[in-house]
Amino acid sequence: MIPVIIFFAHTVFLAWAFAKSYQNDGLVQAFLNVFFIVILFTVGWTLSDLFVGFIISADGYEIALPSGKLPLFFLKLTGFVKLYGNGFGKLIPKDSISLVVLTIIEYFFYRFYFKQTTVK
Repeated sequence: MIPVIIFFAHTVFLAWAFAKSYQNDGLVQAFLNVFFIVILFTVGWTLSDLFVGFIISADGYEIALPSGKLPLFFLKLTGFVKLYGNGFGKLIPKDSISLVVLTIIEYFFYRFYFKQTTVK
């Protein structure tokens, strides 16, 4: 669920960046900004996945699943767990954590990149 939310947020941001660039700078600059954002996302995700891979194993970690329905629901909702069906599951947070790290870095970068400049 976390990757879905992050991809959706990136799609909304892409549409916003296109519209803002189109209004301020024209069609060519809007398309250039879209391509720039897509390239930064793909390269950034690759690099963040590499660095997160140093900390978190790609194979995941086997865990005993909680017996309560509510904790199991939230665990499934995060998308971190691959269920086996025998009370155990594999915790695989690497992709989600690398996307979260990338989104945080991108937030600060794009905040600087699209900052309004005032002319006096």
